[in-house]
Amino acid sequence: MGRVVAGAVAVLVLAAGAAAAQPPDSSSGRGRMVLPRDPSMPRIISGIRGDIGRPLILHFTMEPTLSQRPFKPLTPQSYGRLRQAQADREAGLIDRARTTLLELAREVPHHPQILTELARVELARSDWTAVERLARPERIQLRDSLLMASELTLALQRLARVREAAGVLVEAWAADPAQAWAGDSLLGLAAADPRAVREVVRAAAHHLPGRSDIVLAACRLEWRGGDPREALRMLAAADGPQARPPLRARFADDLLEEGDGRDSTGAAEALLALAADTRLDGLFRMPAARRAWELALATEADAAPRLTRALADIPAGQWDAGLLMDVARSLRRSGLTAESRALLAAGERSLSKRELEMEQALADLRDGPPSAALPRLQAATGSSEGAFRYAEALFFAGQSDSALAWYQRVAADPTSPFTGPSFERIYLIEDADPRAALTVFGRIAWEEWRGERKRAAALTESLVVTLPRGALWAQAAILLATQREAAGEARAALEPLLVLADSLPGDRLAPLARQRAGDIYLIRLKDAPRALAQYEECLTRYPRAWNAAEVRRKLELLRRDRRL
Repeated sequence: MGRVVAGAVAVLVLAAGAAAAQPPDSSSGRGRMVLPRDPSMPRIISGIRGDIGRPLILHFTMEPTLSQRPFKPLTPQSYGRLRQAQADREAGLIDRARTTLLELAREVPHHPQILTELARVELARSDWTAVERLARPERIQLRDSLLMASELTLALQRLARVREAAGVLVEAWAADPAQAWAGDSLLGLAAADPRAVREVVRAAAHHLPGRSDIVLAACRLEWRGGDPREALRMLAAADGPQARPPLRARFADDLLEEGDGRDSTGAAEALLALAADTRLDGLFRMPAARRAWELALATEADAAPRLTRALADIPAGQWDAGLLMDVARSLRRSGLTAESRALLAAGERSLSKRELEMEQALADLRDGPPSAALPRLQAATGSSEGAFRYAEALFFAGQSDSALAWYQRVAADPTSPFTGPSFERIYLIEDADPRAALTVFGRIAWEEWRGERKRAAALTESLVVTLPRGALWAQAAILLATQREAAGEARAALEPLLVLADSLPGDRLAPLARQRAGDIYLIRLKDAPRALAQYEECLTRYPRAWNAAEVRRKLELLRRDRRL
């Protein structure tokens, strides 16, 4: 195995050197070297992607011939015979075309146009061995890695010799960067023998580090083959202080084009590694950091500390202001308030005063107790968000009456994104009986805001057990069901919902309890009959409830699916 890879690399390096030593001679009357992409290639290589037993559709008429060397033009008579052979092949007269081409090959030996057409005829005959017998010696004798490259690749693939086919593709690509079709074809070959193709392309990337296209192809294969660390290592080795777009950015773009979740994660990892590369200019690193952050929002709690470490050598004042604030917020939400404060202090000059004061106050609120953050938050009430945050802090601190006034002020603006949450708090405070329980509700809300879900659930459960059955108890029951469902306890979440729906059918939250119970049966427990029963009960009892339209829609969809 090692000999095959080493041999392939030796040939491709030799081919690359030969191509560099033999520039095109467009002024010579002896012939020409055709280096642009051959339109025939996608049609040839499409056979590589298909099943071996599937018949080939070959169509090469008037397609240019690939060669590294200038070649003499054929005489008009010979060219006419070549054209006739092409026409015969197109018409299905394969044997006649082959006879004509063999005669031409004897008269004009080693001519790329004749050899290429003869190889195509052998492909049409499905004689893969004949293609190899023709192509191998001619390519070696003419020292031409482009000659019959696609035809030989297809023949080797049909012979189940994937490693050798990959070697031919890499040789052609190394000899001429314009043959970008080879990269896509390598990905197709990798489906047949991933390990063999990866080894060939990895060896080529190692011996040709200046060929970024080959390096990227190798990294894509490593990533698809399940070795992302090797892919990132190769990219890091290829990137450097040179003033060109880093390969890791291009690699991330390639992965994102696939649209797969795993590829998005890989793109984020590549960009994060690029952002952390101190060899590179900040003009490359900061945009990479921003893109990595945007891709890593799903794992924001982990992304913020990693991004902070990646950019540790770049002063926070030179960061993108939006990115700086986003990272500081994420650090604060994950409980790293000291790191958040330090980042904000370092980048203070690039941030707006209002945003800075708000975030510093929220860091105080996160650390607690809530009452300690009230003075700073009160100073930031000039905006709708500031007023809502201040109201929340008052509620967290047990000052529900003062919080109510601020919630009502926020709710007066129908365009504010905080209007809905404010109304929820207003309903809770106004319905509270006994009022003393609001202090516990405030503590629950604070623990949830801080991400302390277990503490919040324990407090909520205590309220459900101790409160008398009424409007405030109904609020606690809905909250407990939400917490249990979020924790993955679907059956436990049903308990408070069903008790609420059965024991307090006149409460304004009873229709919601029925709907939520139906959702849990349907989505979490996959119990369609019980879900149907809950939805029907909700509509029967509360046909004009605020959620009736949504329940009716779900019921109709469920009935239709069951009929199907």
